[in-house]
Amino acid sequence: MIHFFKVGTHTISLSDIRDINLQYDYQQNEIFVDLELNGGIQISLNLDDSLLFMNEFIQKITEEKNL
Repeated sequence: MIHFFKVGTHTISLSDIRDINLQYDYQQNEIFVDLELNGGIQISLNLDDSLLFMNEFIQKITEEKNL
């Protein structure tokens, strides 16, 4: 499993993520993720990075829940 997530030139440790906020528009086929990191830092991801993050998050859930 990947323990880091790259956003542009930044590398974020997945253990630093405290919460995520998901916004989506089903009709437009769009999904956007806002990350809240340790220390109160918030990062809004663009569409490409949001999809990449959600794929990693779903993989994490699948592995941890043995699905």
